[in-house]
Amino acid sequence: MESDFGQNVFDKLFKLLEPDAPSIEEGFRQCRFKLIKFFVYRYCEDPESLADETVGRLLKNVHAGRELLPDNPYRYVYAIAMNVFRENVRAKKKGEVLDDIEQVGELPVPEEADDCLRQCMEQIPAEKRELLERYYLDEGSREAILQEQGLTLNALRLKVHRIKNGLWRCWEDCRKRSRGRRN
Repeated sequence: MESDFGQNVFDKLFKLLEPDAPSIEEGFRQCRFKLIKFFVYRYCEDPESLADETVGRLLKNVHAGRELLPDNPYRYVYAIAMNVFRENVRAKKKGEVLDDIEQVGELPVPEEADDCLRQCMEQIPAEKRELLERYYLDEGSREAILQEQGLTLNALRLKVHRIKNGLWRCWEDCRKRSRGRRN
């Protein structure tokens, strides 16, 4: 019985969208063709699958009770298509960023930067250095650090942040001094 209801919704939807179509199937084809053009005009790589995704979402929403306005039923269809388009653009950009990251690989670190970091790490007290190492290298030990030192998570984060800021200042000063020696 459910399939009759689904077919009934399908029939009503495409009769509303394409009232001049000779059949429901032709109404579906015309609607799909309009959606394909929508995505082609936006230079999408796979307009057919995006049109199919839009139709699928449209059917799902209509089946769930969403009604289209009879005076301009395509307004809702194109709103769904625009959402599908935006999601596609975001996914494509995300993929390009990931590809760029993979192509870059590891960036070379200048030798003086590595030397400066080593010097600065040696200058801080051993307990602070140990705290940083445990905090960043073994995430499971964060809970142990909290219990050992009787800190809240925010207090621990603040402590680590202050140590990092001190390291950062030391590292920048060291880099400036080493650049001054090279010039």
